[in-house]
Amino acid sequence: MHTSNCPGRVPDSNSKVSFGTLRSPPEPTEPNSAHLTGSRKCDRWECNERELSYPYSTAMRKLTALTPFVLLAAIASAQGTKPTLFVGDPAPPMVIAKWAKGTPVEKLGNGKITVVEFWATWCGPCKQSIPHLTELAKKYSGKATFVGVDSFEHVADDATCFSKVSKFVEDFGDKMNYNVAIDGNAGTMGKTWMMASGQNGIPTAFVVDKAGKIAWIGHPMMGLDEVVGKVIDGTFDSKAEADKQKAQALASQAESEKRMKLLAPLTKALGAKDFKAAVEAANTIMAAEPMYKTSMSISEIGWMSQYDAAAAMKQAQSLADNEFKSDASGLNSIAWFIVEDKSPVKNADFGVAVKIAEKAAKVSNDDPMILDTLALCYYRAKRTADAVATENKAIQKASGDKSFDAATLAEFKTRLASFNSTTSSQN
Repeated sequence: MHTSNCPGRVPDSNSKVSFGTLRSPPEPTEPNSAHLTGSRKCDRWECNERELSYPYSTAMRKLTALTPFVLLAAIASAQGTKPTLFVGDPAPPMVIAKWAKGTPVEKLGNGKITVVEFWATWCGPCKQSIPHLTELAKKYSGKATFVGVDSFEHVADDATCFSKVSKFVEDFGDKMNYNVAIDGNAGTMGKTWMMASGQNGIPTAFVVDKAGKIAWIGHPMMGLDEVVGKVIDGTFDSKAEADKQKAQALASQAESEKRMKLLAPLTKALGAKDFKAAVEAANTIMAAEPMYKTSMSISEIGWMSQYDAAAAMKQAQSLADNEFKSDASGLNSIAWFIVEDKSPVKNADFGVAVKIAEKAAKVSNDDPMILDTLALCYYRAKRTADAVATENKAIQKASGDKSFDAATLAEFKTRLASFNSTTSSQN
């Protein structure tokens, strides 16, 4: 599993809090973060954590290795954007495409305190924070207004976005009992709030004070309750917070610029589709900054396959036998990277993928998400009967877990139907 860094506000190693990262290359500092990419199937922005509360989501598998392969240049470029919105500044306007629940909030300030929290339907950490926000909305009812703004969905059009988010909100029911807005494909709120303030991850909450100024920015599970209480009773030190967060933002920007310089040779090589040079650059980067080893070592499988398929498979097997030998999610990511429908791995040996996925299943004690990966590996390797049996097992285990994401379970069933269709045509 690739993990990611959220510059300027990364929880410490003991924290249980997670972010879905919007712009950082994956880094092994947050075991439960989410990643973000251009669609739900290939992340800006995607999730490596539970879809509702389940590990190894489809989103996680697809993004973990694919995003660095396809989007590293774009991600590195985005990191160069300097923040222009800070704590202490007037809050941007509420430009909402559609309200999905509650009472529309059109203006901020005017003697009222508002919490504006950014989230997305695909983001596991966001889903975990929703009940907490509901509790806070109830606790501070009449004293502070809570608004959840869905953003970064990256779907085909507004109609699709509205439908998807509205269904999510309806399904969550009373667990999401506060005002909910939808940013839409224009992404105005995401741009003017999140990107402008240099925030790389969701969920992110902005506390807007009675004067309409931003008093605090942070993860809703990391101090939001205390901050809102202090803003309400007038004891929150907004100036100290502004100084602190501005310093963090500037430090984060300096680190991003340093990172961009380090990544420049790789970005250039990928832009030129010079995959040998990309592998050489990645090796240099990993030697200088081990935090990139997880993402780039898997990405190298795809790059190598463009010019030496055998070397690529050797790389995959080596990672499975060494760095990831006891890491079920990492093994799962490697296997999925090789077999998924739009994998960039050319001339793959699906037998290698089968071995890696079998190992992942064993390490995870037959986690249903990993069994689903193994089933697809069997299918690609022309072992259709094994694919059907394994997918059935994945469905059985997932169906027995009430917390398992319904959409992912439906995907399992669709895949099984495809396997069975192949079996029927062969008979």
